[in-house]
Order: sequence, then structure tokens, then C-alpha cells
Amino acid sequence: MSNIMKRATIVLATVVMSVGLCFGLAACGGGAANNDEQLIKTELDKAFSTLKNPTEESIKELTGDDLSSLDEIKQYGVEPVEMLKHFFSKFDYTIDGVKIDGDKATASVTITNIDFESVLNKTAADLQNNQEFMTQAAAAYASGGQEAMYKLIFEEMYKAIDNSNDLTTNSVDIALEKKDGTWDFSEQGQKDLVSAMFGGFDFSSL
Repeated sequence: MSNIMKRATIVLATVVMSVGLCFGLAACGGGAANNDEQLIKTELDKAFSTLKNPTEESIKELTGDDLSSLDEIKQYGVEPVEMLKHFFSKFDYTIDGVKIDGDKATASVTITNIDFESVLNKTAADLQNNQEFMTQAAAAYASGGQEAMYKLIFEEMYKAIDNSNDLTTNSVDIALEKKDGTWDFSEQGQKDLVSAMFGGFDFSSL
């Protein structure tokens, strides 16, 4: 069961990265540093605000109507917007500042959310030791395959997340790069931000 939980977490992380992080930060005309600084702040605020109060419409606006990454999660019996509402129901943030250095930038943010690593590890252990749930999961898989089984697991994850008051706050400096007039997160900046959004979760260990 723990391996299934790890796979489920990876799927959720991938979707959140696609929706919340893989958006371009369109550069202002003129390219002055102060314009780019405000642009990055504005676009970060827009993305974080969407995650705090996700709707299908706001997510479409953020991703440019491309919901393909969200649609992938449906194969696991999970509704994407419902998932985001649970995962970010206690999410909060501040944008502390942005520094521009040519085509490089650093955005400093402070993010609060539940301690996902603690909550999900405990949930996985509880489910693995719950014979009644294990029987239900086996029955769900027998009758409805992978989708039915994952849906059951995610429902338990949601309950644990909703009931958790184990909040953690992380400050992170996010690296960005400007290419062809557009600001995007660097590969490392994206990883750092995703980890902070999930309470410091080390996804590389999954």
C-alpha cells in the first residue's frame, strides 16, 4: 500500500507542477528591470491566488485553456479542481521581493501549507495497517480496476489533509530565467517552489 501511496503522491505533484508552476511570465515592453520585477510579482500573485481558490475557469485562465495535464489525473478517479481545493485549502503565501540581474531573477516567497510529508506518510501507514480498508481497496480494484482503487485512496488522503492542523512555513528563493522575452522558472527554481508549496516535501525521495 505504501508504494501505491507514493505513486499517488507523484501523480498529484506532477499535476500541481503543471498547473501552478509551468506558466510563462510574459515580459513587459521595454524590458526595464523595474517593469520585469513588477511583472513577476503580479504573475506569481495571480498563480498563488488561483491555487488558494481554484475553479475550472481560473485554472484555464492560468494555463491558457490547456487542461491536458489536469485531465491525466482523471484516470485515477480524481476530479482535478476538487483535488486542488483539498491540497491548498490551508495554503497561504507572501511575495517578499524580486531581484533582477540581467536575464536572471530571484523571487523570494514565504509559503505556508500543511506538512504533506508527515500527513501522507502517516496516512499510508494507517491505511496499510487497516485490514478493513485493505479489503475495501482490494474489492474496489477487483470491481473497478486502478481508477476505483485510487479514488478510494485519494478520498482517505483528502480526509487526512482536511483534518490536519500540522502547518509548516517555508521561505524559498526561486530562480527564474528570461528567454525570448519571457520569464520562466528555472528547472531548480521549479523544484524548490513545488517543495515549499507542499510543506517542504522532498519529492526526490519518492
